[in-house]
Amino acid sequence: MNGSVVTYTLEHCVRCMKCIKACPTSALRMSSKNRIVVDDNRCINCGNCIRSCHNRGLLAHGSTLADIENYEYTVCMVPGALISHCSSLEEAEDLFHAIRMLGFDEVVDITEYSGVALKEAQLLAGSSDDMTYISSFCPVINRLIVSKYQGLLDSLLPINYESEIAARQIRKRLAGKNVGIFNLCECEAKLSIAKYPYQHMEFECDHSLALADIFPLIRKNMHQGRDEVIFSKKGLQMCNPVRIVKDDDYLIADGFDKVCSVLDMAEFGLLNTFRLLILYPCFNGCIGGHMLWGNSFLMQNNIDALTGSKSKQSAKLDADDVYVDQLIKVNKDTRTFLERTKFFSNVNKQLEMLPGYDCSACGMQTCRIMAEAIVNGEKTIDDCRVLAALKEKSNENQ
Repeated sequence: MNGSVVTYTLEHCVRCMKCIKACPTSALRMSSKNRIVVDDNRCINCGNCIRSCHNRGLLAHGSTLADIENYEYTVCMVPGALISHCSSLEEAEDLFHAIRMLGFDEVVDITEYSGVALKEAQLLAGSSDDMTYISSFCPVINRLIVSKYQGLLDSLLPINYESEIAARQIRKRLAGKNVGIFNLCECEAKLSIAKYPYQHMEFECDHSLALADIFPLIRKNMHQGRDEVIFSKKGLQMCNPVRIVKDDDYLIADGFDKVCSVLDMAEFGLLNTFRLLILYPCFNGCIGGHMLWGNSFLMQNNIDALTGSKSKQSAKLDADDVYVDQLIKVNKDTRTFLERTKFFSNVNKQLEMLPGYDCSACGMQTCRIMAEAIVNGEKTIDDCRVLAALKEKSNENQ
């Protein structure tokens, strides 16, 4: 899996452990030096830890606009989630002009490619009589399935991310130029879908930009001109679960807790009556991305205003431009069945010796994670502060 985009800021950390408790995959721990350590193999970039920290001890940043200077020609891709925050087509045209004034040669709307991804997902689901598919629009969902629900891997649709579909078409159109492709990101997870700043070289997109970082600059450039643009209605619907055309064969869920409940049921075959599960970890879908501003409830009705008088169709692309052989890299467990059985047996033995309070005083999220660390040689039973306190109290009473 791709590495974590979460960075730790020591001077802001008050060691409250809220981030450790908030992580759904137990990717965070407190080291012996009282620093938060993020496990790249466990982190799914959901941003729950960042939202739980009220002291800004954990952050996620993208590339900077200074990287524009490294390319002969630069293109900025604008997602439907950001466009949906405009209440009129005129405001959206103003926004595109403001973004271009940041130094880009071209600003591209990617809703037509988002529409392709949604349309292909619906077509695949419609052609299946006995398979329940899971949409792959969000990297958090894909990483969560790899981390905790590997039995559902075959249900993941092999459809590329809309930013990657768009970036590939841009490279084809501008072949021969030293092109730098930048993607505006509405959440932490999308920051990982680019070569930089996190060295994920397998992607077509060169740089991911955090909207939270550059929004003040965009705002300064507003109301200084307009760039004509036409959006895809289906593409805008994809980032807003309320506006996706309802179908009895679709189950649409938004919000991390809801998504986990759906995946739990899907893993046990309790949702086989549905052909397609469309899942959004962010509340209200991508328009509720953590790096966006405004009220996502108010944005749900903007699609008609943005596409009422004119709308473009989803792009017509070859299958090779939309589908991928492997959407997300899976780190295969090379251990034999006997080795894995022995490991879990040893973990359970250590777990029986621990108090089971899941207090995180040792720096681990739960006693089970602590038991795994002991078996892996990263910790010892003496690192459990509860057992140490009980032992000290017992010695005092003797």
